Amino acid sequence: MGLLLNLNLLQTLDDFRKKAKIKLPKMVFGYIDGGAGNGLAVDRNLESFKKILLQPRALKDVSQRNQSKILLSEKWQHAFGIAPMGLCNVANPMSDIMLAHSVNKSGIPLCVSTAASTTMEKMYEIAGDNIWFQLYMGSSKEGTFKLVDRAKELGIRNLILSVDVPAQGYRPTEVRDGFKAPFVFGTQQLLDCATHPSWSIPYIFSGIPKFAHNFGLSEGGRPFFDRYSGTRLIADLDFLKSLRDRWKGNLYVKGITCVQDAYDCINCGCSGIYVSNHGGRQLESAPAALDLLRLIRNELGFQFPIMFDGGVRTGEDIIKALALGADFVFLGRPFLFASALGYRPAIVHLINILGKQIDSAMAQIGCTSLEELNSQVIYRFDKQKAKVG
Repeated sequence: MGLLLNLNLLQTLDDFRKKAKIKLPKMVFGYIDGGAGNGLAVDRNLESFKKILLQPRALKDVSQRNQSKILLSEKWQHAFGIAPMGLCNVANPMSDIMLAHSVNKSGIPLCVSTAASTTMEKMYEIAGDNIWFQLYMGSSKEGTFKLVDRAKELGIRNLILSVDVPAQGYRPTEVRDGFKAPFVFGTQQLLDCATHPSWSIPYIFSGIPKFAHNFGLSEGGRPFFDRYSGTRLIADLDFLKSLRDRWKGNLYVKGITCVQDAYDCINCGCSGIYVSNHGGRQLESAPAALDLLRLIRNELGFQFPIMFDGGVRTGEDIIKALALGADFVFLGRPFLFASALGYRPAIVHLINILGKQIDSAMAQIGCTSLEELNSQVIYRFDKQKAKVG
């Protein structure tokens, strides 16, 4: 009953964020919640959705509504999933495992990052085809392809190549709070953890969160993946072409923010693109992801699949993104906040909230399926027509 009551108090994604902020050490909350510079790109992502309004409709039979989604012949219960996130186990020692069990139950995809806390093998064992793998270019092409081959051997069908981290974004919040991955504990960090015992005590038994063995050392003993040193190679068009030749499954390129890059992906034979500004964590002056989605979709037309993330915080936001050209929408931070609460039902509850919000919004705007969503459901105020007299 206590657990049910607690979940009933969590009815918006902001409710989860507020609970997580209380439980998590400042440095961990700042890592999850923060962005590049002063966070203006994060704010821009959020504000872009607030500016978009939906047009209510009446006199339509919306008694039977369906929000399932077919994407490249794969059917999903919802048109949203969990975005790739590195080091998820900083929120809770069992974050990755709880996320995997939750998507297995809820029928949505979970993108496992190269920088995850748990191996792709373990995640696939739990969630099977709900697992997508997100690939970062490491310090060697050979080591990167080993990751691709592991994903292929597991039977993973969807691969996401992230190309939006040519260098680590400048994140002063992490510097001020002393956040590093792997963790480095000084006096400031120890005090931070000591004042948040509900977070820190479980790590006494599990050990501090760290990267999983999705990567190791490259030839010469250099770290294959280093968040800070700049030893990672940069994925260019030649690498993308060779990756497309090697990977026969669905291939999406994440971090596309301009039309020319989108066309480059099409010409390389990619299955789709993933419009994202990395949640506002890379470039503070980056445009809002939703604005980029509209621009790129208008240029490409509607024949090429587009994934999207950036600033999504409600089911209505998902509706807006789908109406403006996304084929599938991903969320990151809210799911880490849910996992920070320490029990799997909170994550499933979050998924259900998003589903209920989408279902309600579909009824209000007169849609019975997601295929009906287009620019016509977006409200547009016409000053000329609104004139009186």
